[in-house]
Amino acid sequence: MIGEDIELWIELAASLDQVRADPGQIEQILMNLAVNARDAMPNGGLLTIETRNFHLDGNYASRHAVQAGHYAMLSLSDNGCGMDTETQTHIFEPFYTTKEVGKRTGLGLSMVYGIVKQSGGTIWVYRTGKRQYL
Repeated sequence: MIGEDIELWIELAASLDQVRADPGQIEQILMNLAVNARDAMPNGGLLTIETRNFHLDGNYASRHAVQAGHYAMLSLSDNGCGMDTETQTHIFEPFYTTKEVGKRTGLGLSMVYGIVKQSGGTIWVYRTGKRQYL
C-alpha cells in the first residue's frame, strides 16, 4: 500500500493503555494516514508509526484545548514534503484536497478526524523540520 521505496518504521509500546475505539476504525485511521504520508513522499522516504502512553501536564494541555492527564498515543510521521500553514488549517474539512481534480475525494482526513473525535480522542498535526506529524 505504501510502496517499495518507503521505509516503514514501527515502534509500539510494550504495554499500551486501553482506548474506547473500534478496531476497524483504528485500521481505517492507519490506512488513511499512511496513504497521505505516501503521497507526500513521491520519491520515497520514511514513515514512522508509534504508540506510547504519556502524561499531558496542565501547561501543555491548556495550549491544546484538552484536559491534563494520562493518554494513549498513536502517532504517524513522515519525512515528506510537508504542508504549509494554510493547508494545515483545512486538512480535516470534508472534501478539502490538494490533489488534482479526480485524484482523491478529500474525505480521508475528515474521516480520521471524525473517528478520533467519536472515540473521545484528540488529533494534532504539526511540522518540525522536514517531519510531518499526524
